[in-house]
Amino acid sequence: MDNVFEMPDDMVALLVRFLEKNNGVFSNPAKEKEFKQLSPPEIADIEENYKLIFVN
Repeated sequence: MDNVFEMPDDMVALLVRFLEKNNGVFSNPAKEKEFKQLSPPEIADIEENYKLIFVN
């Protein structure tokens, strides 16, 4: 994900932790606060990639 969205490693780690806690989707508070710089299509793409990589 870091290669596609160009974000610092600590942000990628935070993103993965949020997705792990919420079954591969961002909570509304996370979208509104920690990841407000991401557009809805970017969020959907990240969630989909997370599921492809981490969820079996």
